[in-house]
Amino acid sequence: MNKTKKEIGETIREVRKERGLSQEELSKRMGFKDRSGLTKIETGVNDISGEALAQLAELLEVHVGIFFTGKTCTLPEFRIVRYDDYYRDDMIFMVLSAKDALGKIPSINPDLLDIESNYFAKGDMFWVALDGVRVIGCVGYETINPSEARVHRLYIKPELKRQGVGSALMQTLEKYIRERGYTKISIHTGDEKYWESKLFYKAKGFVETQPNILERNLD
Repeated sequence: MNKTKKEIGETIREVRKERGLSQEELSKRMGFKDRSGLTKIETGVNDISGEALAQLAELLEVHVGIFFTGKTCTLPEFRIVRYDDYYRDDMIFMVLSAKDALGKIPSINPDLLDIESNYFAKGDMFWVALDGVRVIGCVGYETINPSEARVHRLYIKPELKRQGVGSALMQTLEKYIRERGYTKISIHTGDEKYWESKLFYKAKGFVETQPNILERNLD
């Protein structure tokens, strides 16, 4: 059954809280001057346009249909740990599955075959997200210069996309590089098949400065 205006607002509030976002933070990301507009949407006082709902879906990493149906939003339980070769085969399988879901010919990036040499030995870092002992996501970064880190290989298990795994991996990465003095973060998103990836990063404040290159200064 489709939801009423008030029920849509309640769902927005529920998902926002599950993502650990305050009204002030989400309002800022949506481009609102203050939180009053979001408050009126969440309480059902004001309607929200389809375009704004699509934006919210990207910001909150959910499918837009959740706002119109009776489905609930349950976050998967997972933890993020430093990569270990124990997880190598499962991570590779997850990456291949993610690429297949994008309609790309599944192939493995050479750097993923030797994380130690391509990341740790260079002073960079790589993490995996685990559901129990199974890999459901991964991300790493490469140092471009002393102030800039470039995100590499953010992949999520296809059926768990838009459920907060990507955001949690990015939060882990950003906290780590901030503590090490980086002031800028960037990402090369690839060709048009990665349009969803661009929306993900733009929703997090990244700006496209060159074709397929998005950047953001760290606060």
